[in-house]
Amino acid sequence: MNLKRSLVALGMAAGVALGAAAVAPAASAAPAGCASGGLCVYWNTGWTGSVQTVYQDNYDLTGYANFNNALHGSAWNNGNSCNVVLWKATGYQGTGWRLDRGTGFYDIGDNLSTIGSNKWCTY
Repeated sequence: MNLKRSLVALGMAAGVALGAAAVAPAASAAPAGCASGGLCVYWNTGWTGSVQTVYQDNYDLTGYANFNNALHGSAWNNGNSCNVVLWKATGYQGTGWRLDRGTGFYDIGDNLSTIGSNKWCTY
């Protein structure tokens, strides 16, 4: 009986482990050209065109063409472990737009026509 009970327990443990693996969320694949660990902003909608990437908190992104002219571009958070907040103004001022790790903005609209600064791991 002990052997039978052990086999049943082992089968249940394996079933729980497989069940957990089946429901674990899969990471979204980054668009082409978006390097690992970076916040990528593309010139065009849909993660196309030239891409510029930053990897840390940035107080002033106005020197980057894609960030400074973000309207109808696109963005992707390919960070290694953090979400990121994008601000329209430099210095982390005004409203911040959250961008979860492994997600992106397909078409950056009027509300975020420029990305003046970014900060990682803020929420």
